[in-house]
Amino acid sequence: MTTTPTRLLLSAATGVLALATATAATAQTAQPVVDAQPAVPATAADVPQEEASPEDIIITGSRIRGIAPVGSSVIAIDQSKIAETPVTSTNDLLRRVPQVVSLGANRAGGSAQNGAANATRGAGINLRGLSTNATLLLYDGRRFPPQGTQGQFTDPSVLPSIALSRVEVIADGASAIYGSDAVAGVVNLILRRDFDGVEVRGRYGFTDGNYDERQASAIAGKRWKGGYAMLAGEWTYNSALLGTDLDFYQNDNRPRGGRDLRVLTCNPGTVTANGVTYAIPAGGVTAGTAGSLAAGTANRCFYDKDLEVIPDQQRFSVTGAVSQQIGDRVRLFADGFWSRREGTLPLIANINTAVPSTNPFYVAPPGVTPGLCPASAGVPTGTRCVTVAYSLYPEFGQIQRRFWNETWNAVGGVEVDLFGDFRATAYYSHGESEEVDNRRQNGANAAALAAALRDTNPATALNVFGGTNNPATYARLIDNLFVITGRTRLDVFNAQADGTLFAIPGGNVRLAVGGEHRVEYTFTDLQTGTSAAPVAVGSAGERNVDAVFGELFVPIVGATNASPGLEQLSLSAALRYEKYSDFGSTTNPKIGITYKPFRGLSLKGTYGTSFRAPTFTEVSTVGGGAGLYFDTLPGPTGNQIGIGIAGGNPNLQPEKAKTWSFTVEAAPPQVPGLVASVSYFRIDYTDQIQALRGTPGLLTNPIYRQFVQFNPSAATIASLVGSGLPLNAVIDQSQVTFIADGRRQNLGTSLLRGLDFALNYNWSINDVRMDAGIQGSYILDYLFEAVPGSGLISVVDTFGFTQKFRSQADVGLQWGGLRSRLTWNHLAGYFNTTVTPRQRISNYDTFDLSVGFELTRNVTLGADVRNLFNEDPPFVDTNFGYDPQAANPIPRVFAITAQVKF
Repeated sequence: MTTTPTRLLLSAATGVLALATATAATAQTAQPVVDAQPAVPATAADVPQEEASPEDIIITGSRIRGIAPVGSSVIAIDQSKIAETPVTSTNDLLRRVPQVVSLGANRAGGSAQNGAANATRGAGINLRGLSTNATLLLYDGRRFPPQGTQGQFTDPSVLPSIALSRVEVIADGASAIYGSDAVAGVVNLILRRDFDGVEVRGRYGFTDGNYDERQASAIAGKRWKGGYAMLAGEWTYNSALLGTDLDFYQNDNRPRGGRDLRVLTCNPGTVTANGVTYAIPAGGVTAGTAGSLAAGTANRCFYDKDLEVIPDQQRFSVTGAVSQQIGDRVRLFADGFWSRREGTLPLIANINTAVPSTNPFYVAPPGVTPGLCPASAGVPTGTRCVTVAYSLYPEFGQIQRRFWNETWNAVGGVEVDLFGDFRATAYYSHGESEEVDNRRQNGANAAALAAALRDTNPATALNVFGGTNNPATYARLIDNLFVITGRTRLDVFNAQADGTLFAIPGGNVRLAVGGEHRVEYTFTDLQTGTSAAPVAVGSAGERNVDAVFGELFVPIVGATNASPGLEQLSLSAALRYEKYSDFGSTTNPKIGITYKPFRGLSLKGTYGTSFRAPTFTEVSTVGGGAGLYFDTLPGPTGNQIGIGIAGGNPNLQPEKAKTWSFTVEAAPPQVPGLVASVSYFRIDYTDQIQALRGTPGLLTNPIYRQFVQFNPSAATIASLVGSGLPLNAVIDQSQVTFIADGRRQNLGTSLLRGLDFALNYNWSINDVRMDAGIQGSYILDYLFEAVPGSGLISVVDTFGFTQKFRSQADVGLQWGGLRSRLTWNHLAGYFNTTVTPRQRISNYDTFDLSVGFELTRNVTLGADVRNLFNEDPPFVDTNFGYDPQAANPIPRVFAITAQVKF
């Protein structure tokens, strides 16, 4: 029987009370050992005076107060660094961390790692490049409700950046602490709950072209004896970045040594008869001028240059928190946030379809007898058809599609001091998210297109051979619904406690235990058809997740029993058991060790297992983009047209991982201000869920042979089209040469090894304070097996996977009220293996400069330049001429900022 929330909470609370009572008599008064983390500051501005002791601070990666995660390294960004970083969102802030890779969901689009499903151009966080699903995002240690039309990522920008006290990143497996999704690590956004005063910020940025960014934010808070309240809000906006503003944005890559990737769906278009193409001349072609059609010619175009590379978006975000002490032992708390993101993303209506000879504008090349029409043309048997690639764009223009996301979460809880230093916390959290891609017009409706082409009336029939068309005909064509709706809901009941078990010579042995009950709900819906006859295909599901967890901290050697060569030795062990109502249970441990042979040197290590449970849309046969798509893919003898099947799989199992890390950290007392670290990490990631539709090499690589059926019969095609799966494109059955099953399966294996490094130094020259640092990530090996039995191959430094080397270096100066910082962002070159021979992609280096001046103690003005030298993304021989999941298409941005405190 499924555990109910009430029963779970009562059981956890009873266990906590019993444990606290049993250990109260033996608990000593020695303070816990706190592993100092200079990168995670806790300043007086962020910590209430009554709660300023370090044992009250919970650092990401551990559930024990006052204890840094043993064996793990914390990458942290504090409030001062957040405020001076030249970006307008929390997401863009995190993407500057070298361990964060821009694969998957991002604002610029792209198809790697299910990026094509990001219909509303949201943005997630992807540690190590293993997928946004393998990175767990938290705020104050709690989960966000999932976002995206498939619930496939979490956008951290739902929280106002002004409300963040700090951001902490643990870039190794943390499922033993936090549960599912923490395969590559965890990112924790920590609020300025105890802020006292009022602070207002504004930012305006612009390029040499038409793109601009705007941000306005404010935070207000009040502290009092025994409590605090905080409220923060933020508005951000960016205009559309158009392809016409970017000289590198092009599909004809021949001038740069690449391929011509322009499409044939142009106006005038291209006729295909019996496999031979004929370019329609300017001004069109009629039966009387059919002689102007020349065999082997084709019209090619790139209308996408007029579209938005980055869509216009605006976001409103609000967050708040309140806390009140009741007596000496009880504290009540509540917090929540609300965010709405909205924008537009235009598209162009293109068609590639069979035109029957009954069409009044029909033209066949002279001397050619075209093939018979497919059944989908709806004309009498024996009618001849030519295929025409055509675009409605020059006549009809762009089709605007609106999108929006609304996300909110609310938390209420109680914290109780029990016995000794044991403290228990229980809370209930409820969050919801809705994401909508509202395409009321989505190109040509299949039924309306067939009707317009077989129409024999010249006044209303569709003319794709050149000339003008009746606006009413176009209106009927584009009345084509494709409205994607995704809703998620997350309820969490959590109870936990931590405190001292007993004292040993090295310090206090401390324990955290707890239980959690989650209810995860997902709804997806795809509405197709027309406005008069909509067809909705929806799917919804709910599952329960019950978890119990524990964490033990053992300070074998501490300040009281240290000796030369053994200043500190600490161990930790964590274990978490989770049971899912829909596929079973999983147990994951993590152990850590920190050894300090002498002051200024730390050696750390961890080992653990992690997992990722499949989401509802991944197991749903209806949700998650399920349907049939008309795909064009490279085949053995050139491009082939066929049907790609997409959707979920109810037989999926969790993804699994084993993770290791080892860190050397040095802060030599002889060189004050110097901190250096090197970390080795290894992740063995198995049973990865892969959606193969559109995968490079799907038709040519023999490892995918079992998923592709070549030259299917007409009966097989008709049966598939009539199976009830949504038709997400106009499918001309006469052109289908393959059927590819791209539905999700547990297929992939990734073996990843690498090094993280950081070097920071602070110093002063008279009254000038300076700091400099460099941090980066270097991948030693990344072996990937796409299909079981196909063999592991190296994919590091290849298109669609993470690059080998990423780094960021900066130098800062502070002199009186003047602050300045220069930052160098570096992405090493890699290879485009989708072309033969493979293409070497050059390094990508950009520089940012910021200058700020404190006019008074409470007023600061500043200016910054992002991408100081206006560096274009490196050329990649692919669509649009660059890699949107590795480089930023936004050119140099100048910005002015202002900050006022009260």
